[in-house]
Amino acid sequence: NSARAVAILGDQQPAVCDLAWQYGRHLGLAFQIVDDLLDILGSSKQLGKPALNDMRAGLATAPVLHAAEEQPGLITLIRREFRGEGDVQYALEMAQNSRGIERAKALAAEHARLAAAQVQALPPTDHPHAMAARAALINITHKVLVRSK
Repeated sequence: NSARAVAILGDQQPAVCDLAWQYGRHLGLAFQIVDDLLDILGSSKQLGKPALNDMRAGLATAPVLHAAEEQPGLITLIRREFRGEGDVQYALEMAQNSRGIERAKALAAEHARLAAAQVQALPPTDHPHAMAARAALINITHKVLVRSK
């Protein structure tokens, strides 16, 4: 909604406001999925917070949900919110032994691509500041995919 609000405050046409909303939506989803991946793939030192924090909090995130499609044993762990002895480690192993991580990476990349596409769909401009801002918005879609924190 923040991206839409900026477009509205900038007195843009409704179609541009909708593109701004879609940009923010897809960028936010890409960011969250990468966050989910970092929670599984990163170390506590790298992240600046405990790794596997989502599962310890009982949350099944994108990589785990994708992994559950291949590893039905994960469904029981998800339902009990990873509260059983060894559930978090077992869930991690199942996620690592599936395509869940790979599929979550692909999903994040798709949302980043869709965010960039919203910027590219904006009405043409030759204003240097607008062109620079659009390039920066597209650059953010790439940065969100390669962040390590």
